[in-house]
Amino acid sequence: MDSRGAQSKMENDEAGLCAACVHVRLVRSGRGSAFYLCRRSESDPRFARYPRLPVVQCAGFERNAELSTK
Repeated sequence: MDSRGAQSKMENDEAGLCAACVHVRLVRSGRGSAFYLCRRSESDPRFARYPRLPVVQCAGFERNAELSTK
């Protein structure tokens, strides 16, 4: 695993469920920080726009099927 792959795995571990959710959008800052935007927050106020990580339990979690096949 190269350093980019190791960094990506570390970020996914730190994000918890968000890293595998179909409702997430990964936002990167100009300084390289990563933020997990919950798109469910756009229509449902129960969900935080940028949830505190790691998310270990979420009523809106739906696994991204594309990630399961890679």
